[in-house]
Amino acid sequence: MKKIIILFGPPGSGKGTQAKLLAQKTGYTHISTGDLLRSLGAREDLSAEEIRALHIMQAGELVPDKVIYDLVFAVIENNLKNGTGVILDGAIRNLEQARAYQDFFVKNNWENEILALTLVLTDEESARRLTTRLVCQKCGEIYRNDGKNSVCKKCGAQLTVRPDDDFGSVKKRLKAQGNAALAPILAFYEALGVLRYVGGLGTIDKVKTALEEVLEVADK
Repeated sequence: MKKIIILFGPPGSGKGTQAKLLAQKTGYTHISTGDLLRSLGAREDLSAEEIRALHIMQAGELVPDKVIYDLVFAVIENNLKNGTGVILDGAIRNLEQARAYQDFFVKNNWENEILALTLVLTDEESARRLTTRLVCQKCGEIYRNDGKNSVCKKCGAQLTVRPDDDFGSVKKRLKAQGNAALAPILAFYEALGVLRYVGGLGTIDKVKTALEEVLEVADK
């Protein structure tokens, strides 16, 4: 299997959940930019760049792309040089970032190790999912708000509605990260011949199976 899996999908498509499941199955390292930045606060061995990123994030400001590249590229390089593949989840948000990642891969002779997967879901379905979900306050597990779920089945913590899952916030997120925003990025990877499409409708298990089937075909 390719050593660099890049997972795309509009908000609410379940790419974070699928990335974690795929990491469990393959033993690859799951890299989420948001999780990586948030984890800095729990570490004591931060570099100057990491301290800078932490301060910027704590101030509620956007961390510059170069700082994120330094953080993510170091994790990718460490894993691949030690023989472990990586799964990038939400790491690439625009065409400029896609090109920067590709330049990094080419520089390290990893351009033949890339497979980009996108979970196909309409913006309408994305909005429906986002505005009807609950999130565990402790472990981040996601549940459907069907009136039956109030506590997390994994850790027992309370489930809540995320502040940015109201209709107005969701509409803004889909404008910034939905299918229209994804289109030029996906076109970039399609032109490289490394993009595969996976149906994003259905249960988590159904999408997981479809994702694994696409991976199997891509390896042949």
